[in-house]
Amino acid sequence: MSTIPGALDALVALAERAHPDVQVLDGGPTVEVRDDVIAIGYSGSPSEPDIRSTLAREQLDMEPDREAYDVMCMASAWRGDAHRDGRPDSRTVRVRAFELLAGIRDELGRDPRLGETVMMARMSTLDVVADQTKAGPVCTVRFVIHIDAYAVA
Repeated sequence: MSTIPGALDALVALAERAHPDVQVLDGGPTVEVRDDVIAIGYSGSPSEPDIRSTLAREQLDMEPDREAYDVMCMASAWRGDAHRDGRPDSRTVRVRAFELLAGIRDELGRDPRLGETVMMARMSTLDVVADQTKAGPVCTVRFVIHIDAYAVA
């Protein structure tokens, strides 16, 4: 049996601890999202998996499978306001998106085993997408949390 369900629950709780006043989604959005949002287990693309897992046996042993998987996540900040000179304030949303990311990274540092659910969870990849919309600037950091674990027997 995989550790994925328990790890996802732990990651959602971790994001909620890191940012109690921010909307945290378990998977993709099914409701209207707020200005700041964190999505756990969501790639943001229908052509990309939300989780990519590899199972392997260790040293031809009959013990539980070794799991290595990547959980796709994102942290996004949007503001409809403009800078004093009337231009969109891209810096504000970029800084806020990275504040959201820093909170999650800090919580992962305090609990890299996700409450004994896995052997190790760590942030491994970041993609930054900044855009100017008619409603204002948005910055989304798509990030991957890489997990190593042993499947539960």
